[in-house]
Amino acid sequence: MNLFLASEGSDPKTIEKLEKYVGGWKNKKVIYIPTARNGENDFGTWEDSGTWNFLKSSGMDVKAVQLEDYKDYLDPKIFEETDILWISGGACGYLMYWIIRTGFDKMLPTILKKTIYVGSSAGSMIAAPTLEIADWFIGETERGASYLPGLGFTDFDFYPHYEEYLKPEIISKYNGKKMYLVKNGDVIVYEDGKVTVLGEENIITN
Repeated sequence: MNLFLASEGSDPKTIEKLEKYVGGWKNKKVIYIPTARNGENDFGTWEDSGTWNFLKSSGMDVKAVQLEDYKDYLDPKIFEETDILWISGGACGYLMYWIIRTGFDKMLPTILKKTIYVGSSAGSMIAAPTLEIADWFIGETERGASYLPGLGFTDFDFYPHYEEYLKPEIISKYNGKKMYLVKNGDVIVYEDGKVTVLGEENIITN
């Protein structure tokens, strides 16, 4: 399982690192899931986002899949021959609700045997075992998100949009075991249990 966990997917430094990681954009098939953004902003505003504009102009074969459109049945065949599964930022709890409701969580282990998971912000946070951070995330609390589980793909938590002045408050709030604090433009690559930090490494452990 290959996870490319970004703080901000549309950051130029992130895009540069991703292009190198996937070996260029040529002949790549991408499925973009903007559901988390629908939970944070007006529904459908993701179509004017920097990430979507980049994907459309990248030359890759791109398709957007709103999980909300598949509340009755999400066909696994949609994800066949997908090279990159890109999960947008936004509301973690809202995203996980739709992942669970559609049964996407049960499909992901099979999909990710041959597909790279690209997370941006919330899309990276949900790879953790829990959504506890979303309940107190500084400046954007999402009360109740932690009632839902994370995907459990990693053994650490992911804090996006990190800035150094936030560290004392983050330390006072965090009750987990291990968390990476990731600045915009930096990335955590997680490959079969091995962590590689593309950028500045900042870790909190308890």
